[in-house]
Amino acid sequence: MADLPPIPKMYLAQIEGRCSLRYASEPEDRKQWLQEWVDPKQDGNPYTHTKPILRQDRKPDPHSKLALRQDTSIYCLEIKFNGRVVSNGGQDTILRPVLGKNGIPYIPGSSIKGLFRRACNHEQKIRYCGDADRPGKLRFHGAYPVGDWTRKKRQPAKQGEVPKSCYLIEDIVHPQQKRQVEAQDSPSAYALISFYEPTMIFEFSSAVRNSDEENIDWREVETILTTALRQGLGGKTSTGYGFASGYIPEYTIKDNPLYNQALHIELEGTGVSSKLLSGELEFRPNIFKAALRGHVSRLLAGVCNNKNRIEEATDDLFGSTNAPGKVEIYWEQPRKVTPNNTYHTKGILHILAPEAERQFVNLVMQFAYIMGGFGKTWRRVSHEKFYPSYLQQYGKFDIGCHWISSQSNFITINNRTDLGNFLNQLYESCQKYLAINSPIFVRNWREAWHSQRVTVYSEVFDNSQAIKLFHQEPFKITPAIGGRERPGEPRFVSSVWHRMLPIEGNKYLEIVTMFHGDRTLWRNQLQPFIQSLENAQLQLTWGTRPVFNT
Repeated sequence: MADLPPIPKMYLAQIEGRCSLRYASEPEDRKQWLQEWVDPKQDGNPYTHTKPILRQDRKPDPHSKLALRQDTSIYCLEIKFNGRVVSNGGQDTILRPVLGKNGIPYIPGSSIKGLFRRACNHEQKIRYCGDADRPGKLRFHGAYPVGDWTRKKRQPAKQGEVPKSCYLIEDIVHPQQKRQVEAQDSPSAYALISFYEPTMIFEFSSAVRNSDEENIDWREVETILTTALRQGLGGKTSTGYGFASGYIPEYTIKDNPLYNQALHIELEGTGVSSKLLSGELEFRPNIFKAALRGHVSRLLAGVCNNKNRIEEATDDLFGSTNAPGKVEIYWEQPRKVTPNNTYHTKGILHILAPEAERQFVNLVMQFAYIMGGFGKTWRRVSHEKFYPSYLQQYGKFDIGCHWISSQSNFITINNRTDLGNFLNQLYESCQKYLAINSPIFVRNWREAWHSQRVTVYSEVFDNSQAIKLFHQEPFKITPAIGGRERPGEPRFVSSVWHRMLPIEGNKYLEIVTMFHGDRTLWRNQLQPFIQSLENAQLQLTWGTRPVFNT
């Protein structure tokens, strides 16, 4: 028998030994899978969907973008997405688009119909989508990307190397919550496939027998679809995926009733850019949800020692694989961020939640802003801003972040007393949120927010008094402070947060937060570090100064 050609990896189960696309640490399977999928003929020309030719004389009205395809009875609507779009069509554990014949990606008509139904009133739902007794008048053909949906990009060649290409649809999920909040654990990154700023064609036709387009109010169909798209297309919408250009969520629009049910926080930030699996840099709006989710877990762990209850409360707010959360988040930025090693962004963070949850999430959002920041290396202050000589000493600034808000009513902290009062109020709010009268913290978590497990030092300064401490021997190579044992080998998550909070008078409230529950990491490290902070005039503001003879 002649040798059969190898089975493409896209048809293999995503399991170890066959095709481990899921695990980002195993790149060979991922590279081969992508190459076989997007370039099946291996001629360097990925297949593309043909953009339909539209009849401009057959629009529902002059202001409509919906138009009839030439020589068909199918109406099309072209929509551009500013960010990523993801849908889950994986047969195993990976996230990837639904694939049609020859691996052509699309979003099924059934998914579009489900999205469309959510924006219909009762009559529209029956008319267009049908019910158990009668079919609807509308056929949903689905949506598909046009143009270079693979977003192939040529990477600059390093000296002595052959130029390489990458695909920006190659995405990554890098969960950090367990590692940063609960226990020292190895980080695991997961690969997924998402469309990168795609242009998609949505298609509909009439399902009426002897079809007569007059049976469908196509202008109304367009309005319902574009309204539905304000909730986002596909999955992971609460982390910024799936929002179409020009169709932002309703709760971000001032004259919409939902606007008053949301928080609207003006923010400007700079920080270290995230890196994709291909090495490309990207600003990722999911930094806000990741920060809030992690902080809710560590805050509730300070008042409740029932891990299941903490997890249920966190999932209730932010969602899980079983159900969406009560909190929706959208980062609105007027200009696209062009990431270098550091990004600079400015916009409004919109957070929609029911009233009871909204008050709690607002406090958690303030906590995130006051104590650290958002995104990669949020535990450190921006070295570019607060340690300019660091560039001459080490040749780079890629450490830390710095966030400011021009919104005067966002926080009212201007000194150590204000900070202490805020942290006391927050702790009481955590008890109330879980209805706990006698708080007991989780003892074996590395960052449970309880006054016996954490120490907060602060003071008002013109500039940082502590930033250079992190680069002094032995602090920079200690697991608890520097987050590593030897230079160049990060192995731990640092137990110290450092923030320069902007306050009135062009000054800063310098805040250093230390978790000291894990005594093994803090052995011989905590005492000299705290002594150095006190020598620098920072003062205990909240929590407990640890006892060193235990």
